This record gives sequence, C-alpha cells and structure tokens, in this order.
Amino acid sequence: MDESRDSRPPRGALIVIAIGLLATVAAAALANENLSGDAAQLEWVQLQEVPDSKPVAVPGGSGEMRLTGAGLRATGINVSGYSLFRSAAVLRIDAGAPVGGARILCAMRAPGGTEVAQTPDLRASYPRSSDDLIDQPSYEVSLVEFASKGTGLAVVEIEDLPDEFATEQGIKLEWPTYKVGVERWRWFLPPGPPAEELVLPFATIWRATKLPGIEISCMVTTSAGSATVETAGELRKLPGPLDES
Repeated sequence: MDESRDSRPPRGALIVIAIGLLATVAAAALANENLSGDAAQLEWVQLQEVPDSKPVAVPGGSGEMRLTGAGLRATGINVSGYSLFRSAAVLRIDAGAPVGGARILCAMRAPGGTEVAQTPDLRASYPRSSDDLIDQPSYEVSLVEFASKGTGLAVVEIEDLPDEFATEQGIKLEWPTYKVGVERWRWFLPPGPPAEELVLPFATIWRATKLPGIEISCMVTTSAGSATVETAGELRKLPGPLDES
C-alpha cells in the first residue's frame, strides 16, 4: 500500500478545513465597517430631536456642563417586526472647568428588551474604547447585523456626529460591562482644566420592536463631588414597514 496515500487527511476533514478558511475570510471582510457591497443601504425614515438638558454646575468651581444635539433616528420595520434606531448626544463642559483628572460616566437607556445592534466585530456604539480618544477617527456609516432586502447586513449613516470624538488630548475611554437595554461610556480625563470647551459626542444603534425612545444621562465625578445632566425623548409613532424590494 502507498504510505503517502495513507498519511493524507480524510476527505471529510479537508472539507471542514476549507469551510473554516472561507468563514475566516468572510469574517475579515465584514469587519470593515465601510463595506456595503453585500449589505442593504437603509435610510432613516423618522427623525426626532431630544431636548437639551438643563445646564448643571461642575463640582468644585466655575463652569457648567450640558447635553446638546441629542436625537433619535429610525429605519422602517422589517418582516420580523424589528427596526433600527439610533440615539446620539453630545456632552459639553465649559473651558476652564475644574474637571482635570475627572471621570465621566454616560449612559443611554432604551425601552425594555431593546438591544444594542451588533456590527460584525463589536457593538454598534461610538466611540470605541481608546487609550487616547482624539486619535480615533469618526465614522460615516455603520455596518450592522439586521435582516432586510434579502440580506443579513444593513448600512446606516452616522455622518452627522462631530468630526472628532474629543477636543482634548489624553482622554481615555472604556466601555463598562454591557447590560441589555443600556449602553455606557466611561471617560478618564487628563490633569488640568480643558483649554477650550470640552466636547464629547456619543451614539448607539439599537435593534427594537418597540417605539424608539431614549433616556440619556452623564455624571461627572471630581475630587469635589459629582454632578449629573439628563434628558429623554421618544418618537411620536412607530415607523412604517421597510420597502423590501
């Protein structure tokens, strides 16, 4: 018997290996969030502004903080009864405010059972964890897992966010442990007051069956204490069905 013939892997094993390689290549391709060749381009069909928060004094000195630019955007509903909606806001802290070394925890809370949408590699939340947030590029679109128009992926625009995720160098960001219906961001600020107004935008794309709504809060904690700003809003009605053609 031919010894080299006996040493070859069984045909079934070769098929399994080939399938695994194809899956790896596909996953790597889908990890590019600007890829849209095999994904449905979805439009935001409903938009709703969320009121700015009331300004709140920063603990320990002069300066205020506030939430601005908050809003909701939603797609139509797919055949399974789900829509995508995006919530966004910007935390602003006055220049010179005594927030050097502060920690900031912001949270978005959606109606019960609503989940953060998934990209092929991470949750569809922005910005991502970073050791220096000012270096993180902004995003024009997000590629999310969502069934529509015969595909399992959808592309939605997020280009209306500010061009940068931070206006100061040395800001570190981490994502706390995920909880269903809640997305959170934790910033660690560098020493010293901000030289100009500190601007920190953040946004999440959700997968929902309920009326899109959001509660947004940010708590700033310094050596002098803590202060919180809050706002909330919801769409006036459910979106209509998606055009699946």
